[in-house]
Amino acid sequence: MTKRRNLGVVFAGVVIFLLSVVSIMLLVQVGQVDTDVREQYLARNYKALKSRELETKFTSMGELAGPALSQLKDLDMPDYHKVQQTYQSVDLFDRVFSQQELCLAQAVYFEARGEPLIGQVAIVEVVLNRMANPRYPNKACEVVFQNKHLKNRCQFSFACDGKSDRPKDLYAWEKSLKVVALVLDGERSGVAKNATHYHASYVSPFWREHFNKVGEIGRHIFYQDTSI
Repeated sequence: MTKRRNLGVVFAGVVIFLLSVVSIMLLVQVGQVDTDVREQYLARNYKALKSRELETKFTSMGELAGPALSQLKDLDMPDYHKVQQTYQSVDLFDRVFSQQELCLAQAVYFEARGEPLIGQVAIVEVVLNRMANPRYPNKACEVVFQNKHLKNRCQFSFACDGKSDRPKDLYAWEKSLKVVALVLDGERSGVAKNATHYHASYVSPFWREHFNKVGEIGRHIFYQDTSI
């Protein structure tokens, strides 16, 4: 009798183990299907590229060298309060960047240069979303440098931290310009479509409780103001 009971316990344990393995496999498969469906949905509705496709487009833009790279080094960065003392435009990557577009690149460089490429694209989208919203200025430089005079209390922290707003890492700055070019050519992250706010994952601003979280990329969490 005892031997039969022990066999029953062993059998039950084996069944539970097998069911657990099958459940895990099904969850993994469902998760993969969900990811694939999401990618297809984003591509169809938002025209958002998958990360690897975005990387391919980014790489195809080439890299600056020689005089063109020197032009980056000598470029005076746009400053909302000193517009006449800065470049009005710069010709790079077969396009002319306006002064407003250079401000977009500044936001990418200082806010997200260590983030994945798709996360950098999302930062540009947030600025563009604000520009389209009547609650915010309708020009990129005015959005990026809004409340610049309020130390550590402006919209984009780099603009009011008291430090220089001129990029020092030329290669990261070059990448920021290319990201802006990609977005202005129509590329999207698929996450920040309606986002007007974001914050780093290691901080907890009070306003996050009042907004709708729309996605997370790298160390940034993106939100939509649902009252808009």
